[in-house]
Amino acid sequence: HMGHLETSLVPLIAGNLSLIQCQAVVVAFLAALAAVIMGWVPEGEFDLHHAMLLCASSVLTASVASFVLGCVMIAVIIASRKTNINPDNVATPIAASLGDLTTLALLSWISSLLYKTIAVNMWLPGIIIVVGAIMVPTCGYAASKNKFTKQVLDEGWSPVISAMIISSVGGLILDY
Repeated sequence: HMGHLETSLVPLIAGNLSLIQCQAVVVAFLAALAAVIMGWVPEGEFDLHHAMLLCASSVLTASVASFVLGCVMIAVIIASRKTNINPDNVATPIAASLGDLTTLALLSWISSLLYKTIAVNMWLPGIIIVVGAIMVPTCGYAASKNKFTKQVLDEGWSPVISAMIISSVGGLILDY
């Protein structure tokens, strides 16, 4: 019985990881765009190098963090099911606490690495941005062909983008 459960989990897991990648990279692009505009408008000067660095850091962080956290959550849910614990009681607090911590740590690490290498490898942020741009339709297509994730791909954008806007506004208020 357990072997059958494992094989039926593979498309569910693959679909969800594809969906998360697609949404994370889209939101990363949007967040970077918003950050560039918010930084550019008050100062009145646009720096392409900084915009590329910001966008590449955002996309790479979103992609890595989503994949790592997605895998952690899958492991937590499977472990909960095997030990007869309701995954809802365990997964939500773990996701809430690990999410911000992991993302902020990754963002600071990735952006500092990119910042150090940008003098030598100006093409690196460009490559990261292009790979991110290719991942969105690729993962989106994979999620759209998956029966478990098709509906979320179609209908799940408004809460994800709303959350990004709310946290951005919260950041602006705290900054002020």
